[in-house]
Amino acid sequence: MTLTRTVTAMAMDVTLTVVGDVAEDTADAVIGYVLSDLTWVDEVFSTFRDDSWISRLSRGEASVGEAPPAVAEVLDLCEAFRDETDGLFDARTPAGGIDPTGIVKTWALERSRWRLGLLGADGWSLGCAGDVTVSGKAPTDAGWRIGIADPREAPGPDAALVGVVTLGVGGDGATGRHALATSGLAHRSGHIWDPRTGEPATRVAQATVVGDDLVRCDAWATAVVVGGKAAAKAAQRQGLEVQALTVADGRVAASRTAGWRSKGA
Repeated sequence: MTLTRTVTAMAMDVTLTVVGDVAEDTADAVIGYVLSDLTWVDEVFSTFRDDSWISRLSRGEASVGEAPPAVAEVLDLCEAFRDETDGLFDARTPAGGIDPTGIVKTWALERSRWRLGLLGADGWSLGCAGDVTVSGKAPTDAGWRIGIADPREAPGPDAALVGVVTLGVGGDGATGRHALATSGLAHRSGHIWDPRTGEPATRVAQATVVGDDLVRCDAWATAVVVGGKAAAKAAQRQGLEVQALTVADGRVAASRTAGWRSKGA
């Protein structure tokens, strides 16, 4: 049996898919807890809320020591990924503020991961806006098939796909990996900047990274959008696989690391 639950948090749809003999009310209760977790994360970390701790820190109205401990945890992760990506991922904005948005969503998903153990499921997936983490048995023997959206189209459940990646184990082409993160420019130009220049990133329209640590995949997806092929090679040295998409004259071109596995949509 497969159950699906979708809630809206951080202005995005978050979808939980559960495989196994799990009661409907159990699935409802667990996704409710996840929603509460994500709502709290939005209240603390949203750069769109003037009253969030991150906004207050950026304005110099509060210190990290005054904020919930989770703030220090996320900022420490941002610094670690800044070092790991050789500065291509950076939560410090060109204007001198703080914007950890590049990993907050995936960190929030991982933060709620323990709750999914309460399901007693054979397997599950938790995904939000191009970022997915999976565990255990998939709905079919083919594995967890995750679509890669076409960067030329508006995001959403009806967007066309340019490929499919199979997470977990299963049929031909399965990656054996359990996390996938996507970052891109196509529909919000300027929200990813090049820390080296302070200017909006322009090299890559969309980058997808596959690995086993969702937050690391997310940070490196941003780094690849900024740094292009050189960043993709650096990500591969970290044990990750990357697909980078560019769009020119309305056409999509793909650059992939050697271990990337995907099939056409």
